[in-house]
Amino acid sequence: MGSELIRSMGYNAFSYSDISKTLGIKNAAIHYYFPSKGDLGEEIIRRNISAFRQLVAGWGGLTYREQYYNYIHMHDGFVSNHWVCIVGALAPSFDTLPEKMQQKLQELVELILDWLTRLLEAGQQAGEFSFQEPPAIKACMVHSTMLSALQMSKVLGHRVYESIQEGMLNL
Repeated sequence: MGSELIRSMGYNAFSYSDISKTLGIKNAAIHYYFPSKGDLGEEIIRRNISAFRQLVAGWGGLTYREQYYNYIHMHDGFVSNHWVCIVGALAPSFDTLPEKMQQKLQELVELILDWLTRLLEAGQQAGEFSFQEPPAIKACMVHSTMLSALQMSKVLGHRVYESIQEGMLNL
């Protein structure tokens, strides 16, 4: 529930009360597992780190282009819910996040960018991708474009997200 609220409203826009009302439980039940909102946020990011690692491990047998396609399409389900990804939701509030959440968010972003950089570099060396920028810069460009595509879809609808995806697939 916390993850959904972060993706739809942002970290600073919800409280334990929002979660407890939705789940029909008392705030104290949430505080038992997550004494502070920062503890909850840290766990949500930790789960995203784990989920990303599992996701890309499952793509290991695919071609570089297929893995890249999967990456570009990995948040398709968010568009219909008017959500953004966890990085896109938390990055605007980065300076106000508890330090441990900041560290976990940096870990997640570095994990994504490292994986994407290695994928782009290997795909370029194998002749599956063609681009001019160094792979690390291209990875930052691709990742930031997909973050903003989700944000733009909230404003302009799913068609803009699909158009951006289509453009990003041309490597």
